[in-house]
Amino acid sequence: MKITRALFCATFAIFFPLTIGAQSQGQAEKISLTIQKAVDLALKNNITIKQNQIKLDAAKRAKDTSWNSVSPSLTASGGLSKSNKNFASNYSAYVQGSVSVSLSTNLYTNIKNAALKYQAGEISYETARRSVEMNARSAFYKLLYHVENIKLQVSDTETAKETYETNRRKYEQGAISQLDVLSSQVNYESQMLKSQSAQIDYENDLALFKQTLGLDQETQIELIEDLEKIAKISSISIDGIERSSLELSALEKNLEIAKNSLLASRFSAYGPTLNAGWTYKPTWSNTSSGTDTGGLSLSISIPLDGLLPWSTKANNIASAKDTIADYELQIADKKTSLQVEAQIEIKKIEQLISSIKSLESSVALAEQSHRMTQEAYNRGTRNFTELLNARSSLEKARLNLKQQAYNLASSILNLENTLGLPFGTLSGEESDSQGDKK
Repeated sequence: MKITRALFCATFAIFFPLTIGAQSQGQAEKISLTIQKAVDLALKNNITIKQNQIKLDAAKRAKDTSWNSVSPSLTASGGLSKSNKNFASNYSAYVQGSVSVSLSTNLYTNIKNAALKYQAGEISYETARRSVEMNARSAFYKLLYHVENIKLQVSDTETAKETYETNRRKYEQGAISQLDVLSSQVNYESQMLKSQSAQIDYENDLALFKQTLGLDQETQIELIEDLEKIAKISSISIDGIERSSLELSALEKNLEIAKNSLLASRFSAYGPTLNAGWTYKPTWSNTSSGTDTGGLSLSISIPLDGLLPWSTKANNIASAKDTIADYELQIADKKTSLQVEAQIEIKKIEQLISSIKSLESSVALAEQSHRMTQEAYNRGTRNFTELLNARSSLEKARLNLKQQAYNLASSILNLENTLGLPFGTLSGEESDSQGDKK
C-alpha cells in the first residue's frame, strides 16, 4: 500500500505542474511550446512591441514629411464694402489669392534630424524586441526549473509524511519519545508549506509568462523541452563572432543627433532666411473696374545676435557642444563597460559549467545509492522510510543539476545580450532552429 501511494505521488508530481487549472481544461485552449515557438508568440503578440511599433510608424511619418517647411502657403480671400452715404453708388470689392514660401538654412538640419530620429526609433524598436525575447526565454527556462522543483517538493512531502506516520506508530508502541513525533510532525507541516510555495511560485511565473507571450490566462501550456541540453554545454567561445550592442548603437545615434542639433543652432544663429510671396488682388469700385493691386515680394533676413557671446543663441550653441562632449564620454565608458560585463559573464559561465560537471558526478552517486537502497529494501534489510530518503536525495541531486543548468542558461542569455548576438547563438539553439526550418 505504501509503495502504491509513493508511486502515485511520484506520478502526480510529474504531471501536476503542467495541469494547473485542469478544471477548465475542457473550455480553455491547450498548446505545446518549444522555446522557439514561445519566442515567436512573444514577438507577435507582446504589447510592448506593438507600442514601440506605433512610435516607429510615427517617426517614419515625420521623416517622410520633414521637407514640408518648404511647402508653399496658399490663401484666398475676398471682400465688399459700401459707405452709408450714397449707398447705391459708392462701393468697393475685391478678391485676393496669394502664395508664399520661406526658405532657411534649417531645412537641411530638420530633414536630417527627422531621419536620425527614425533611425533611433528603429534601434529602440529592436531593443524592445530583444528585451521581450530575452524575457520569454528566461521565463521559459525558469518554468522548466519550477516543474523539477515541484516534483522534488511533492516527493519530500511524501517522505516527511511517511516519517511522521512511522514515528507516530513507534510512539504508540513505546519505541520513541513524543518529542520525536512532534519533530517529525513539524517537519511534515513545514514541507507541505514548501510544496504550496513552490506551486504558487510556478503559478505566478506562469501568469507572467502568458502575459509576455500575449496569451489568455486560461490557456493551458505544455512545455515540451527540458534543461538537459543546457546542462550538456561543455564550453563556449566568442572568438570570431561579430559583436553589436544596441545600447552602444543608441548612444552613437544620439551623438549624431546632438551634432546635427549643433549645426541647427549655428544655422539659427547665423543662417539667412529667404521669404518670397506673390499676390493677385483685382479690385472693383464704382470708379474703377478690375484693377490688380497685387504684386511680388522678396526679402532676406540675417540674424546678428548670434555674434554676441551672451545671447540666447550663442548659449544654445555652447549647450549643444556640451551635449556632444557628454555623449562622447558615455560612448567611451559604454565600450569599456561592455568589455568588463562580457568578461564577468564568461567567467561566471565557465564556473557554472565546472559546477555542472561536479553535480553530474553527485547525481551518479545518488543514483547508485538509490539503486542499492532499493535492492536492500527488496531483501528486507532497509525500511520504506530509508528508501524514500534515498529517493529524495536523488531528486535533490537532480534538482541541483537543473538549477545550475537554469543559472547557466540565464548567464548565456546575459552574455548574448551584452554582445548583441542573436539569442541561442552560444547555446546552439539558433543553429537548431535554422535546421528545423530547412
